[in-house]
Amino acid sequence: MSATTSAAQRCNIDATRRILPNSPSTGPVVSKLSILDSTVARFTPTAAIWLYDKPETSQLSRTEFFGNLSHSLSQTLNDYPHFAGQLQWATPEQVKDDAASRHLGRLVVAYGSTEDPGVELSIATHDSKLSDIVPSRAERATNLKEWHASNFQQSEFLPKTKIALMSLNAIDGLPAMAVQLTSFKCGGFGISAMVSHPLADAVCLMNFMYSWATRSRVLLGNVTAIDGLIISKPVFDPAQLDQAAGLTPGGLPDASIVAKARALPMHRFDWWAEDAPGYPPGVRPASLATMPPPDELRTTKLSPSTYPPWPTWDMSAPVEHVQIRFAAAELTRLKEAAQASLPDDLQSLRVSRLDAVLAHIWTLMNRARGHEGKSEQAYLNITLGLRNRVDPPLPDTFVGSPLLLGYVEKTANEASSIHLGPIAGAIRQMMSRFTPDAVAAYIHDAAHEVSPQRLWQGFLGTHHTLVTSWVRAKTYELDFLGTGELARYVQGVMPKIDGLVQIMDVAYTGDFDVSVCMQRSAMDRLLKDSSLRQYE
Repeated sequence: MSATTSAAQRCNIDATRRILPNSPSTGPVVSKLSILDSTVARFTPTAAIWLYDKPETSQLSRTEFFGNLSHSLSQTLNDYPHFAGQLQWATPEQVKDDAASRHLGRLVVAYGSTEDPGVELSIATHDSKLSDIVPSRAERATNLKEWHASNFQQSEFLPKTKIALMSLNAIDGLPAMAVQLTSFKCGGFGISAMVSHPLADAVCLMNFMYSWATRSRVLLGNVTAIDGLIISKPVFDPAQLDQAAGLTPGGLPDASIVAKARALPMHRFDWWAEDAPGYPPGVRPASLATMPPPDELRTTKLSPSTYPPWPTWDMSAPVEHVQIRFAAAELTRLKEAAQASLPDDLQSLRVSRLDAVLAHIWTLMNRARGHEGKSEQAYLNITLGLRNRVDPPLPDTFVGSPLLLGYVEKTANEASSIHLGPIAGAIRQMMSRFTPDAVAAYIHDAAHEVSPQRLWQGFLGTHHTLVTSWVRAKTYELDFLGTGELARYVQGVMPKIDGLVQIMDVAYTGDFDVSVCMQRSAMDRLLKDSSLRQYE
């Protein structure tokens, strides 16, 4: 138990405790995570914040409600016991029979013992009203369609807990997941969760949260019979993903498969390249955690890679965060404009609303960055989920972080065009290249890497944009009380870094909420661009 107050004296942590599954363990288990789970070990935690207005119908006290949430969290962990476990780096013995027997950078999770760190739960009290923190959904759909969210302090609503893999060299003894329950002066409440990325991507986190919410409603008696049947059982079987590549124990890399993988539009930026121009020495300590010893590294043949373009990313520049709301009708017009302006060689493609809004946002960002008329390359790096991109497909309930980053490449001038078709078409075309055969080739290649954390498929800064989509995740509909009320605000947690974009849909409205982080001067220009609302 502890009680601390934030530096701004706005949020008081009243208590913390570790939550474990409420069903007794059958004994200790050590599970190897998939190759792809290990490739995202450098990613920031998968995390989100839900803020809810004071319930109109529920009369539960804070103590009763948060007690219910604590109990239902423990029940939910019965299906996700490894979330309460301990992430560890694999030993040579643990992977010696694998198709790729290199242990460096391979992750395992140990759980089911009395030593499990559990999920850390924090109970907090915030001295503000929600109306002083974030506009309502109605306000953001009308007079605050461009909401400056830089003053929205994510850290106040997130657990202060350091969880495993917030850095590659921070893993031992740390929990893999933490949650925070926050009450506000107005009677509203907040629920946040963060989990080490190799254990869960956004799809997996949302499945967990929906399972937790359903159990909460059941305990409160606010659930229909059919609701009680929709608690989806997670599928935790990381080997299924590795098997998609057809790897065999002791097998060597197949040159033709490797060539197919490396022809995909994926960056191969080398974190270990200390001779790269602009290399920031601060990244070295984390890299050492999964690097071979110096003597071994000197004699190891590394796969082809390129230098990260560090000089294009000014990490000291002030960054603004803005939430931009696009209404459903606006998105329809964006899609129609993109479809109508497809180049002749892409006429067979059918672009989506997401393709169109990504094209719109990326071109706006590139114009704001001053790229018009310039010939250097600009890149749109897009996170792609792989559950439906392997054969046979994995269920939506598959647990882990099966994803990769693919890119669209254009000259800076092309990427600044006001014509949406060429960009939207390129996005759709890039995504279509990641067939089950191509994904299997990528997994095959990744399995034979010296370390899964050596190569970075994305980048940030002035010539790169990195996109994550939470569309169709039903974030706003998450309901712990059974009142049917939508969340006031949902924030998929991302660091405030130049070039990060996140897209979320807003329940039944058909609207998109687009989170954009950019250098302050560029953001000012983006918001003044007359074409921002061209399709309104």
